Amino acid sequence: MLFVVTPVPLGGSNRSMVTLLKSLEGRVHRVLASPGFGDFRELVIAEGLSEELVDLPRKPGSAFDRLLRVLSGLKIAWWAMRNRRRVRAIHANALTGLNMSLPAALVSRLRTVVWIHDPVGSQWGSRLGPVIRRLLPGLRIAAVSRTAEEVALDNGLCAEGDAVLIPNPIDPDDVLAPRKSPGDEVVIGILGGASERKGFDLLPAAVDSLSNQSVKWMLYVSERVEPGMEPTWKSLRAQPSDRVVVAEKVSDVRKAYEGLDIVFCPSRNESFCRVAAEAMLNGIPVVGSDIEPLRALLGNNDAGLLFPVGDGAAASGSLQRLVVDPQLRASLGREGKKRAARFKPEAIAGQLMGLYGINR
Repeated sequence: MLFVVTPVPLGGSNRSMVTLLKSLEGRVHRVLASPGFGDFRELVIAEGLSEELVDLPRKPGSAFDRLLRVLSGLKIAWWAMRNRRRVRAIHANALTGLNMSLPAALVSRLRTVVWIHDPVGSQWGSRLGPVIRRLLPGLRIAAVSRTAEEVALDNGLCAEGDAVLIPNPIDPDDVLAPRKSPGDEVVIGILGGASERKGFDLLPAAVDSLSNQSVKWMLYVSERVEPGMEPTWKSLRAQPSDRVVVAEKVSDVRKAYEGLDIVFCPSRNESFCRVAAEAMLNGIPVVGSDIEPLRALLGNNDAGLLFPVGDGAAASGSLQRLVVDPQLRASLGREGKKRAARFKPEAIAGQLMGLYGINR
């Protein structure tokens, strides 16, 4: 039996958790502890991804979030103690999952595996991490990238070389879209958050720089305006509606990728960048910031073009290169497909099962 603690909503890390739970079907008895609401929980129930469910009272953003977090930790600990003879390991998804499962790990002494998806740590985490490491000498750390590994190191959860790099799994059935025949215009897509961390503020200059090209922008982002993004949205909404289309986020990302020629990932901070990996699997070239996770995914401009972080002019220049050169887009897309082979869910599930101590 595997006890999985994952309190966050359906973001990139929990989309990876969905893929992992699918890959573990029939190989281990899956028990999931998560809030009893939201898209992630609905998806788990709809697809039968867990044999047992443990409802957590936590509601992020609530005025009582800290209290609910404590209550969640106590509920997890109580469940783990009652079932410790049946459970082989606790899987804590991200640092928040570790914090909430810590009482359970302490009282049950079960093997605990933390899968780090976090792009940054915290001051509190750096103080607590060395204590957790001493209290749980059998703690295993997996990280989705070198950046995530650095978070574990900075938080004192492991020593250099102790973490195992295990990337996010990408299931072709979930993300691989039928490719449409090339049209007269080049379609550039952005998927994810519309925040400064995601580099969304670079978008207006990029749109303006390609105004003389036959380009359409598809924004699969939430229209909720993040603090500081008001001027960005004002500029984008002034663009012709057939040139910049705000399509909102989609639960089935295949609907987005099937019509895209380029994916733009201008993030200033990522732990993995699942969007880029999904684009690669679809053979779509990526233009992305030169941050460690994107560099590791794309290589030395092998599956896309990198530009200095926050450099709008360089980002626009890279996009321009791809817009006018269909052969370059095709060659980068082919290489991306090859590089995306390392995200096969079965292999990644096997690596994690090794950390759980389950050999099946």
